[in-house]
Amino acid sequence: MPKIAVIIPCYNEAKRLSPEIFKNFLILKSDIELIFVNDGSKDKTSEILDALQNESYNKVSVINLPKNQGKAVAIREGIRNAVAKNIFTHIGYLDADLSTGLDEFYNLYYLANKQQVDYVFSSRVKMLGSKIERSLFRHFVGRFIATLIDVRYRLGIYDTQCGAKCFSSNLIEHVCNEPFKTKWFFDVEIFLRIRNNQSTFEGIEQPLKKWKNYGGSKLNIWKFPMILKEIFLLFKNYSKN
Repeated sequence: MPKIAVIIPCYNEAKRLSPEIFKNFLILKSDIELIFVNDGSKDKTSEILDALQNESYNKVSVINLPKNQGKAVAIREGIRNAVAKNIFTHIGYLDADLSTGLDEFYNLYYLANKQQVDYVFSSRVKMLGSKIERSLFRHFVGRFIATLIDVRYRLGIYDTQCGAKCFSSNLIEHVCNEPFKTKWFFDVEIFLRIRNNQSTFEGIEQPLKKWKNYGGSKLNIWKFPMILKEIFLLFKNYSKN
């Protein structure tokens, strides 16, 4: 049976983690394993994850990083762990607050299988029948970033930063061999590495039916200078072609 590993990075997520939602989902889906990466949290995240692991019958793994290293490192560590198990056909990642729900994520996996593509990723597009709830600030920053990236790289992607993506194991193992150069734009780095691979990998951008910002986000107006610095770092390390 195909199996998928879902990497979930966590940094001080004790107030936003919902263990019951994860446990109930695992009961319904027999082909999924959750790999939580505790990125040096200083709150009770570790205790919550350990309890979830003990109650989930080997369908939850926890990786504890000794110090906070950022989402890019946490995601890559989770991917490397999943690849090493050599049992998964697909590997993806998802935000711990479930702004993209587990059912929405599973739909990405379903589409990857149905369409026989190498990767499927979500995007937050407000359209008839969808319910996308995020602040005006996040929306404007997101569109600013997307425009800058598209002007330089012409990826043709509406939303590179939505935190739910699913890849075939062979693909993600290859593009994550090297550490990421940025902390905030590792998603873009993955897309650029896929494009630069000279292979015939194919993917789908799938609009979400529902997405909600639950608060507690690390993104705020004071991080804008850091975002610009990260964009400069991205442009420095990856050429246009």
